[in-house]
Amino acid sequence: MPGISFDRAVEYYDETRGYPPGIDEQLRDSIIAHLGLGRDARLLEPGIGTGRIALPFIRAGYTYVGVDLSRGMMRKLRHKLTDRAQPVCLVCGDVMHLPFADASFDAAVLVHVLHLVDDWRQVLRETRRALREGGCMVLASDERGGEGDALPRARVHAAWSAILDELRVPPEQRRDGAPHGLDDRFPPFLEELGAEVRRTTLVAYRHVARTAREVAHQYQARLYSSCWALPDAVHTEAARRLQRWIDEECADPDTAHEAPARIDAYVARWP
Repeated sequence: MPGISFDRAVEYYDETRGYPPGIDEQLRDSIIAHLGLGRDARLLEPGIGTGRIALPFIRAGYTYVGVDLSRGMMRKLRHKLTDRAQPVCLVCGDVMHLPFADASFDAAVLVHVLHLVDDWRQVLRETRRALREGGCMVLASDERGGEGDALPRARVHAAWSAILDELRVPPEQRRDGAPHGLDDRFPPFLEELGAEVRRTTLVAYRHVARTAREVAHQYQARLYSSCWALPDAVHTEAARRLQRWIDEECADPDTAHEAPARIDAYVARWP
């Protein structure tokens, strides 16, 4: 299997994963600065989706190529482009087997994609193959602030995980082995591929305020891809138990909390 298609998430994806206004442009500018990209740089994004990361680059005139399994997600990106002459090339394909010649790009941007594929190492090998000598790669992820364990999303996630434990859901249905965030396995593997790797913070901001009840609804409505592999009967029972936890055990389920957040990255560069 090449990975997880987000066709089912097209209509709600942007609403559940957006950044506050202006953060996407700040992220673009930070990536450009950290990678030292010139205006003529040719960029690749495996797992481009609806263009949450790509759009600021495209609108600024960078040559941008995206690959995704979901035609629907990329169609959504096309609809966002007011000027059809803007330089973007979208390819429906498998990021574990990129349909490009060796040494085709100056830089690659990977955000929230490596946990969705069967073999993240193969994705990094393929991305490296597609980079020119002296090319660079950024693996970025959203990170919560220091008090993150007390915030609604973390509390609900802990409750949901405990419920799946109670229901004895096997690891393959929970995707427990998938690498989430900036996995510690990434830098050694990139170094094996010949890269120099460093970790940095790209952007710091305040995360959108949410209540525990709102976060729980996202699990109950199967908005997260981590819920998609659960059998219907298992998900229904887990959602029922999560509702009971919200109603009977969760302290302060309806108070929104704005959280400090940041976007961190591993920046890999090949000499």
